[in-house]
Amino acid sequence: MVASSNKMTGEPEKPSDKKPEKSSMAMAGAGFEFVSSIALFVMGGYYLDEYLKTEPLWLLVGFFFGFFLAFYSLIKRAKENE
Repeated sequence: MVASSNKMTGEPEKPSDKKPEKSSMAMAGAGFEFVSSIALFVMGGYYLDEYLKTEPLWLLVGFFFGFFLAFYSLIKRAKENE
């Protein structure tokens, strides 16, 4: 396995030296992740409400948990792109 090196100093490149690519596909992926995590927990809460006969309780819990998880993921991805 050949290690890459910095052309000027001859030191090996660190993985943190490379910034993630900011492309439209990356942004679309972030949006899909945001929406899908909320939808997944909302659907889980809906089916749990149907099973336990507790109308809006688990649907709301699923929505808020999915929203906070999605928002956390979005913030984490934004910090990586700084």
